[in-house]
Amino acid sequence: MRFSFPQKLSKVTHLILVQSLLITASTAFSETLTLQQALSEASHSPQVSKAEAYRDEIVWKKVEAVSAFLPTITGNINYLTNKKYALTDIDLGGSPASVPQIVPTTNYTLSARWNVFDGFASTNRFWAAQAFEKSANLEYDWAKFQTDRQVLLAYYKFLAAEQVKLVAEQNLKALKDHAKDVEALKKAGMSTQYDLLRTQVQYSEAEAEAVNADDQIANARNKLAEVLGKDVEDRTPTGNLPVLTADLISKKKTTAKKLDLLALQKRSEGLNYSAHAMSRHWIPKVSLFADYSFYNNRTDEFDYQDEAFRESYLVGATLSWELFNGFGSMAKSGQAEAQALQLEKTTRMADLKAKNDLDFWTRKYNYYISLYKSKTTDIDRSNEAARLAKVGRKAGMRTNTEVLDAQADVFRSKAAQINAQIGAIEALVNIELATGETYYSFIQ
Repeated sequence: MRFSFPQKLSKVTHLILVQSLLITASTAFSETLTLQQALSEASHSPQVSKAEAYRDEIVWKKVEAVSAFLPTITGNINYLTNKKYALTDIDLGGSPASVPQIVPTTNYTLSARWNVFDGFASTNRFWAAQAFEKSANLEYDWAKFQTDRQVLLAYYKFLAAEQVKLVAEQNLKALKDHAKDVEALKKAGMSTQYDLLRTQVQYSEAEAEAVNADDQIANARNKLAEVLGKDVEDRTPTGNLPVLTADLISKKKTTAKKLDLLALQKRSEGLNYSAHAMSRHWIPKVSLFADYSFYNNRTDEFDYQDEAFRESYLVGATLSWELFNGFGSMAKSGQAEAQALQLEKTTRMADLKAKNDLDFWTRKYNYYISLYKSKTTDIDRSNEAARLAKVGRKAGMRTNTEVLDAQADVFRSKAAQINAQIGAIEALVNIELATGETYYSFIQ
């Protein structure tokens, strides 16, 4: 039975070629996306917008804390539509009389209250609001930094997937050409069935890798759209993968400047101030007050009349002492203290994780840098090996299988080099996330 390799895999081959043509055509007409554009759009991502909204919320809470130091002014207008006065009995020398307690039908009131002293509870609330505001600002800065790194990594993974796809297509084309050569040599009696079967196996693997490359592009495209806060991302990334070096992370690395850890510390500080504020419930409070009334208790008229309306006012001070409130304030103070302790432990856990991540990704970075160097050398070696294999086959000293293996090594080395590059980029991004510092400017 005669077997023709290209015809056997023609359907799958045509499918791969059609997909490649469609991708190439869509890329040619699609809008491109630069790294700088992607990073500028990251400021509008949901993660950053959420942090910004939280920061605005905390700013208003600080305004609320400041309001405790300012007087409150209240205005009221009362008008009685119906009434029955209460009576007071008076004995006027043996002649009892009932005197109605006249209430103003119309009363315009202006009241002012000013808390002068509350045991420094308001002061502690203000300090708590300041700490929360600093925490919110740090969280906002961290959200921007984190989102930028996520966008950067997603962008380069997208770019790497495109490059791996190109290598897979080149490998597929080379194997197809090689299959034709094997078929022709087999007809001439210069190749064997083993060579043909060997080519089939590698061709099948190359097809699977080409399909996987398409999947990786789709996944990378969706991830980039996700971190940018978009439903879809139709643009194509441009540029090249940066070549990183080992000396980028040579300086001493620490987690002391990690913004999210600093934000947790400030939030814990704010909760401690809140606990102190709530514990001041047992201290007497002093406030000043003033009330002014413009009232009419002569007629039932609502509008202003000189002969009907009168004035009155009160000015004074109040000393109040809450002796017992059912342990409500004590419970709130205890809750704030417990929350502060939780945050302290959360900060400690996050710091330990950051240190472990830093050590892990530092090792990974050094590994990928070493791997990239070796694969760069392997590409030159495999190219030379492929050339020698072709020369040897013409001289009858090498087989088609050896030529095929040498060519496969070339494409494997190229794909491994790209994967090593993106691995080093991912490791460096995670090192920056673990330390909160920038080690490399990806926008040159």
